[in-house]
Amino acid sequence: MKSRIAWSIGIVVLFFSVTGVYAEQEKKKQPILLDVVVVTAKKIDQPMRTGDVDKEITPVMTTTIEREDFEGKTENIAEIIEKEVGVQVRQSGGLGSFSTVSLRGASSNQVLIFMDGILLNDTSGGGVDLSTISLSDVAAIDIYRGATPINFGYSGIGGAVNIRTLRVEKGLNASASGGYGSFNSQKLNGFINHKLNRFDYLLSADYLASDNDFEILNDNGTQWNPDDDRYENRNNAQVEQINVLAKGGYDASDTLRLDLMNQFFIKDQGIPSWNNSPLTKSTLDTIRNIATAKATADDLTSAHLDTSAQFSYTWKEEEYDDRGGHIGLAKQHSTYTTGRLNADLFAEWMGDWQDLIGTVNYLHETYESDDHLGKSNPGDSRRDSISLGLQDSFFFFDETLIVTPAARYTWLEDKLGADTSIWGTTLEEQSRSDNYLTPQIGVVYGPLSWLKLKSNLAQYVRQPSFFELFGDRGLFVGNPNLKEETGVNFDIGAQGQWMLPVDWLQRLTLSAAYFRSDVEDLITRVYDARGIGKSVNVPGALIQGIEASAVAEFFDYFRAVVNYTSQDPKNESDVKAFKEKQLPGRLENSLLGRLEARHSGFTLFGEYVLETGMYYDTANLLPAADKKELNVGIAWAQGPWMLKLEGKNLNDALYEDFNGFPLPGRSFYASLKYTFSKKPNTKKE
Repeated sequence: MKSRIAWSIGIVVLFFSVTGVYAEQEKKKQPILLDVVVVTAKKIDQPMRTGDVDKEITPVMTTTIEREDFEGKTENIAEIIEKEVGVQVRQSGGLGSFSTVSLRGASSNQVLIFMDGILLNDTSGGGVDLSTISLSDVAAIDIYRGATPINFGYSGIGGAVNIRTLRVEKGLNASASGGYGSFNSQKLNGFINHKLNRFDYLLSADYLASDNDFEILNDNGTQWNPDDDRYENRNNAQVEQINVLAKGGYDASDTLRLDLMNQFFIKDQGIPSWNNSPLTKSTLDTIRNIATAKATADDLTSAHLDTSAQFSYTWKEEEYDDRGGHIGLAKQHSTYTTGRLNADLFAEWMGDWQDLIGTVNYLHETYESDDHLGKSNPGDSRRDSISLGLQDSFFFFDETLIVTPAARYTWLEDKLGADTSIWGTTLEEQSRSDNYLTPQIGVVYGPLSWLKLKSNLAQYVRQPSFFELFGDRGLFVGNPNLKEETGVNFDIGAQGQWMLPVDWLQRLTLSAAYFRSDVEDLITRVYDARGIGKSVNVPGALIQGIEASAVAEFFDYFRAVVNYTSQDPKNESDVKAFKEKQLPGRLENSLLGRLEARHSGFTLFGEYVLETGMYYDTANLLPAADKKELNVGIAWAQGPWMLKLEGKNLNDALYEDFNGFPLPGRSFYASLKYTFSKKPNTKKE
């Protein structure tokens, strides 16, 4: 692995060196040029609004996935983003199952997920379950690897993902779609938006369900005894969910806009047992509502400030029912309720040679647990935090060089109410507070009009979650003495895009980057002889690797994509059995190859996914099988109609992102969509 890293670094350095040698020659003989914006989409439909990250000047390595790339697919967000460089997704089963994301080897706890800039990570911990975000609401997905732009009030060690929901377009637009596929998977969606004069509204609703009764290999918990292995259908993995997004807006003037948004989500999901027992009836039901009010005021005062103020309240309730004791070590039936109030202020001033951004973010979150079986749980928890951010981008040499220093200051306070543990011991009220400053700096250098070099150095802090501090669900003991994780990220890379004056190759986009993350006081879990877990700090981890991407459009009808990531995530524990071992749940290599053909409204694609080198355990005794997956599809668009057919995992291989939780084998899906659009009379606008 170290040799591959060394070779990869050498390739990046060589790329830079060759670029410098030939810079003068290229200035004399320029092809048709474009500004460099490395994305996976063919077009960008949404104009920028105040608070959005300006990808033209940000030093952060960024990928944007537009709606055009996933429109009509029977997938979730996890399956969409896992094909990008530096991204790893782990799913616990089929459609609608628990899914988390890792960026550049960071854990799901270390990656922040935003929806329209609203933080979705709960203080309760565990990472964001991407299956609770409906793909039908999504207009675009922005992936920020490593560093995090100051536009987001908080930062993660691995980076951030911002999910941008649909925005109102001019005129009257409506659509209806439906899909059906393997394992009785069903999807229905309806959408309408209308903008007339100063008022506008948007409404999107969808329904998703699947039996997820795909075939699995059940080894009956005896991995080393193949005699009792048998193939059978997955039991109690069904899922059913409904999502409704409503938006309303009012343009009070050319510079003042008011927005209201409410998103309601509900999901009922079965939880399979380790032995796939048909008697298991365990469930996890989730209800979530996000209400947001936002005011955007631009061009304020003589300084021409662009500002926004956003207030949101998120309420989430999870009911975990395992009264049969099929999943955990004991019978459980509990409800967990999270309430979060966010207040976010944003201001931006753009001068002739700089772009200054300031942010203020306040968060108040409560976490309550209710044991319906009469056992006592730890008391209710609360976290308050304030974060101040400042970022200034300086432009030099006609924007050839952009230097962006930034810093965040965060203060927080945690409180845990007094109660009695499940073992009858008294739990006293606990509190803790902390504050920290996290600086970062990024550089963008464009020596040529078709090339950009980027580099970032950033410090990050992750506070332990309530789950890690105080324990939860009867299976984990709290550790209020946990230290926060601290990390330093570094990356350097290049992005180039050419419009070539040749007949067979129209466009070529290349990118490559080296990344490194040093994490101290890494929070991990250890287990005692009874299987009871506890979170502890270990000295840390060192994660380094390379990511590379190539996109080529040729012969007018074809598009090829290759994404490759190689990383070396090492445990720096002082325990001999774990030292220098690979961090569990992290891939060593991932590769995507995709080929598309487009003609007369038809799109045909095939893609190959390869994932290798993952272990389930800290001691690296349980290796995961390599994933080698083949997917194909065809789409037809004619006027208002769009039809898509997909075949996934055609080689019908069985994989497990989580040990004991298999993914589906071969499956097929079909969807049909009708769109109605009536643009306004521009003379009246």
